[in-house]
Amino acid sequence: MTSHRPSRLIATSTLAALAALAAAASPAARAQDTKPPAAAPAKKVITNSDQLPRRTYTLDKLPSELLQAPTSELASLIAQLDKDVAADLAAYDIQDRATRTAMMSMRAAMAMLRGDHALAIELTEAVRAQQEKPADKLTSGVFTEIVARAELKGGSIAEKKTRVRADLESRWSAMPWAQVGDALKAGKSSLEIMSPNVVLGSFRTNLDPVAKNGNMTVPAGVVAGILSARVTLDRMLPYRDEAVAVMQGLIDKNQVVKQDKWTERLVTLAPTAKASPVVIGIWDSGVDMKLFPNAAKPGIAFDAQMNPVPNLLRDMGEAQARMPELKKYLRGSWDLRAAIDSPDARALKQKISSLKPEEVKQFQEDLSALSTWSHGTHVAGIAIDGNPFARVTAVAMHYSNQSVPDLPDEARSQRWAKSFTDAVASFKAAGARVVNMSWRYGPTAHEAMLGYHGWGKSAEERKARAKQLFEIEKAALEKAIAGAPDILFIAGSGNEDNSADFAQYIPAGLQLPNLITAGAVDVAGQETSFSTFGKTVVVHANGFEVLSYIPGGEKVKFSGTSMAAPQVANLAGKLFALKPDLKASEVKDLILKGAERDGRINLIHPKKTLALAGIEHEKLATTTAKPVN
Repeated sequence: MTSHRPSRLIATSTLAALAALAAAASPAARAQDTKPPAAAPAKKVITNSDQLPRRTYTLDKLPSELLQAPTSELASLIAQLDKDVAADLAAYDIQDRATRTAMMSMRAAMAMLRGDHALAIELTEAVRAQQEKPADKLTSGVFTEIVARAELKGGSIAEKKTRVRADLESRWSAMPWAQVGDALKAGKSSLEIMSPNVVLGSFRTNLDPVAKNGNMTVPAGVVAGILSARVTLDRMLPYRDEAVAVMQGLIDKNQVVKQDKWTERLVTLAPTAKASPVVIGIWDSGVDMKLFPNAAKPGIAFDAQMNPVPNLLRDMGEAQARMPELKKYLRGSWDLRAAIDSPDARALKQKISSLKPEEVKQFQEDLSALSTWSHGTHVAGIAIDGNPFARVTAVAMHYSNQSVPDLPDEARSQRWAKSFTDAVASFKAAGARVVNMSWRYGPTAHEAMLGYHGWGKSAEERKARAKQLFEIEKAALEKAIAGAPDILFIAGSGNEDNSADFAQYIPAGLQLPNLITAGAVDVAGQETSFSTFGKTVVVHANGFEVLSYIPGGEKVKFSGTSMAAPQVANLAGKLFALKPDLKASEVKDLILKGAERDGRINLIHPKKTLALAGIEHEKLATTTAKPVN
């Protein structure tokens, strides 16, 4: 799905309490030792999320009440969680950088709440040192660090605000805009729509039921959510105006178009090209098929419980009456991300600032419905762009937009497994040569749903149950894809800035001869802040502010690996149209060979791939066309 992740500019990034451990013994003290110190026990290597322990904590108040309680009432909770996170970091060699940094970021957040600003600074700097993406190496946690420095120095609130603004101006203005501009724009957007009422309403909708259903015993993630929100609201929000002003000033001074390395490598097929019709499958949340040329078999659809339904585009239900307003907010969200002060952006900010806590649930569910309603159509528009020979077939999964999740059980998993089998069978029947899958999930999704309902006697029992149910679905999907060797499947890696294989995502974490998983870059070829990585992510494509259709034919910009994957499917579709005899494995090989490697980025190059296939792009518009009936 599209990415709305908060910028790590304002996240409390922290990853190296290890620095404190390293300094435990001074050289002088060691010089006096009569025998060498005992070797530290080897850390257990953690290669996937299931290998980490699960913990629960007992609350004395609901999460929404703790959001507003005096900080002193959180002291014991902070101490428990901090001790456990520190112990895990000391005991485990966690192979996923994103998981490590999230844990250390939590420690920094807790340090901020305790008033230990020196430790918060140390941890934030250590996290930044471990980042891998260029923008993150510069911007990660800078806002948090500077606020912590201001608090450490002390003074009146006016003096601290002046200091924060000056320090932010100094730090951010010294950074290369080409690398950090998008991150600063996203950070500004996140800050501008931050609302205490929305946070409170979200807690009442999403976290309070977890506590109630679990008799006030909650997973560690709920506690982390409470403490992270307290840091944001209590420590960061007071300096929002200063940060936004600095960001806006830098945006105004840097109205420079980023160098476009993407558009020049794209290929558009002329209707006169010598090519054959090609069926492109869109396995997504639904497609407005009226906008695209249809395959002879348009496709099949499933409801939220994965029961067959007739419509390939979801019904918006009661939200239909609010659609004009909701689409305005959709456009406004992307204008905000691009730092465009449009009427739609102002309307969104006004709406969020005016929401009462009891109105948040409906607003969240409306936006969730709008996201799934628009997502598949947007993906389809990207997948067939510039290909007059493309014919669309779809498998629509009409995900629930309700705040209360299903309670997973074996019957549910068997329905999902059957839907995967039926989906691939539908694509086979339609003659699809390439199928785009801009969705993913892992066993932690089941674990979270079980936790919401308070299922089981312990967090470890929930983890085991989630894995059991997830394996039913994973096995069915893997078997279905492997059983369709003539179809090339393209998956989006995810928008969590984590490792797809560590998270055990499907389909993104699978490795199959007829599957490609794609990450996202921007038009300059720089990896986006949100793009998930890992050993299964073998190519990249533009997934930042990509223009395409939503149902009805309006065009908007979305970002996410959901937008990158159909760029790869687009290239595959053109190869199959121009050379129908190619096998799926051969098209995959051509795409990989044509991509250009830069570190872990492997950016596809359609023109180069066509050349490798023996196709001269310059002659495509003048050759004789085949019928496309």
